[in-house]
Parts: sequence; C-alpha cells; structure tokens
Amino acid sequence: MITFKSTNNNAATATHNLILQHNTIERKTNKFIESNTRDEKKLRKHQQSQSHEHEHDQTHQSHDQSQLEPQHREQQQQLKQTQQPQNNTTDNKKKTTTSSTTTKDGTSMIGSGIYNCLNYMYQSINDWLYIKNFNFFCSVLRCGAVPRHIGVIMDGNRRFARREHIELYNGHKMGFAKMLDMCQWGLALGVQIISVYAFSIENFKRPKKEVDDLMQLANEKFEEMLCKTHKLQKMGVRIRVVGDLTHIPEKTKIILAKAVKATESNTKALLNICMSYTSHEEMLHSMKTLSKGVQDNVILTEDIDQSLFEKCLYIEEDLDILVRTSGEYRLSDFMLWQSCYSSSNFLKVLWPDFSCFHFFYIIFLYQSNYRMVSERQKRKTLQQQASAAAGSNSDNNDRVREFIDMLRKSEQDMFEEMSKCDPSEHSGVDDPPKTA
Repeated sequence: MITFKSTNNNAATATHNLILQHNTIERKTNKFIESNTRDEKKLRKHQQSQSHEHEHDQTHQSHDQSQLEPQHREQQQQLKQTQQPQNNTTDNKKKTTTSSTTTKDGTSMIGSGIYNCLNYMYQSINDWLYIKNFNFFCSVLRCGAVPRHIGVIMDGNRRFARREHIELYNGHKMGFAKMLDMCQWGLALGVQIISVYAFSIENFKRPKKEVDDLMQLANEKFEEMLCKTHKLQKMGVRIRVVGDLTHIPEKTKIILAKAVKATESNTKALLNICMSYTSHEEMLHSMKTLSKGVQDNVILTEDIDQSLFEKCLYIEEDLDILVRTSGEYRLSDFMLWQSCYSSSNFLKVLWPDFSCFHFFYIIFLYQSNYRMVSERQKRKTLQQQASAAAGSNSDNNDRVREFIDMLRKSEQDMFEEMSKCDPSEHSGVDDPPKTA
C-alpha cells in the first residue's frame, strides 16, 4: 500500500507538471500571435498614411490650379518645364518607396506563411503529445480502482463567458461540448455511469432570455445527437433524462425523448442528464411513488425499506466520485442521497476550462482514498443484506419485483409516447409547460 500511494503521488505531480507545461506553451504561442498581429497592424497604418498623403497632395494641386488666373498660367508652365528634372527625381523616389512597400508586403506575406506553418506544427505536436499522455495515464489508472459512477456539477459557464467577453449562450455552448468530452474520457477509462447536473429547477428563476437560450441550446445539441446516433451506438452510450419534466417546454421534451429512445439499446455506458432536477424533489417523487403503490395494493407498507426507496429514485446507483467546478464548496441540491459515501472534489476551475488532466487528478485522489471509500460501501451493502434477510419471503420479493417492473415500464411508455410527437409542431421555448 505504501508503494501504491507513492506512485499515485508521483503521477499526480506529473499531471501537475504537464498542466504547467501546456499552459507555458500556450502562453508563448499567444505572445507570438500578438507580436505578428502588432507588426501587421503597424504596416497597414503606414500604408494607409502614405495613401492619404498622396491623395491630399493631388487634391491640393488641383485646387491651386483652378484658382490661378489665366495671365499667370504661362509662367507656371515655364516653371514646370524647369522643374521637370526635379520631378523626375521625385518620381524615382516614389518608385523606390512603392517598391519598398511591395517588399514589405512580400515580407508580411512570408511572415504570415511562416506563422501559419508554425501554428500548424504547434497544433500537430500538441495533439500528438495530448494523445500520448492521455493513453499513458489511462493505462496507468486502469491498474488501480476505476470508479463506476461519477457525478458532475457543471458550474462556471456564465463566469467563463463574462471573463472571455462573450455571450452567455456561447459560454453554455462550450460547457455542453465539455460534457461530451468528459463522457469520452470516462469511456476510455472504463467508467460505466456519468451523471451531469444540466439544469436545476431553481434555474428557472433566472432571466427568461437565459432560460430560453438554454432550452434552445438543448434542442440544437440533442438534434445533433440524433443526427449522429450511429456514433453513440458505436460508443455504446445510453442517454437517460431524469427530473421533473413538467417544467420543460414541449419541444425540448420531444427532442429529449427521441434521444432517449434512439440510444436505449446501448449497454456499454450510461449518461444521466439531470434536467429540471433537485435532490429534494427526487426524494419527494420516490415517497409519492411508494404511497401510490400502497394505495393501489401493488405493495404493502411492510415491503418499504431503504432498498425499495432507492429503487424509486430517479438514479438508483450510489456515487463514487462527486465533482464540482468553479471553486464553490456546496452541493446545490444534487444527488444528496447517492453521495453519502462518495469522494467529493471541489476544483477551482471553471467548467469550460476543465481538462482531461483535471479528470485524471480526480481519479488519482479517488484511488488514494479507495480503501476508506470501499470499506464504507461494504458496510452499507452488509446492512442492506441483513435487513433484507430479516424480513424477506418469496411473496414479498415477488410483489417488489412486480412493482419495480411496473415503474420501469411506465417510464419507457412515457418516453415512447413523447418520441412519437413531431417537435416542429411546437414553437419551443415559449410553449407553456404542462402541469402534472
């Protein structure tokens, strides 16, 4: 165990050094880009000033000629004849200046070509290093304990947009792209379930324009997923949308249902997208489901225990790792029941800035604390097995199985019914949500 921890610490320092190297390379390239753009701007200003001076001289000469009297025009012609050799010299100077400007243009074209070549070389080297480091760390991390279920609170999209001086919509768009990147990282490592906090019920209290933009972004991105379902089937990812969907517009619900139905046969990994979700509402939903089962005589009150309560939650599986970005140290009502024995990580990085090295660092921390986490999880499973063995019989198990099968079938029927609708019949974000 001592050697295992030391390797984890060495690997963690290695990931930190790689992040620093990546940042320094990025800073150098940004300085190189800024210097080239500064030189190009100076050259353009110089050319514009020369062109303006030439035009000003021509307009001034034409104005003076129009104001001359007829009796002095002959004298001016004589002066011009005497000044012809001087004009020839000035013309030669202008030719040299134009040739110098053309050479400057040529050098600028050469500089831009060199810059493009260096930029392409940097990107190719960076991609090569990224793939090599990614494969190396994946192979190292697979030697330890790989988490089964990771929950992510994707926080910091709005702060990222304000920092980069872009629209909030683009910040949320980059956050959605980062969610897909994390799914690919988890698949490469062997993570089976990833649950993301996409939209809380409390987020509906935000300004209407931001909520409408988020719903429109969900429509666009999930429609893109529907166009690329063959890639999701090849990856084996199944999409599941959980939460109180009564708050979501009809068009968004239809598109989400189509994505769920298109990937329901995939079994390699599961992506839980928590839309219109809070943990308090999830627990309340489980309690209502159990009370309805008792009222309908499907189950008895003696059948209700912790295991059955968890099966009625939106997400039954316990979390192994809980991640929150943006430096906030709170859970924001996300998977409170499932995170009781999880390894919590609060990172001071905005969600669009989250990289694979941060992901690897989280896995290293989980593996270093795996012994403590696994002991807690074993204790919980032993308690559940003991409580089930104390008051269980075949009649009880049959009723519970029938009740759980009925819940799963009702969820499938709901999404199947929604997926048959046409999203073009609804305007989208302005549709009033149906109440339950």
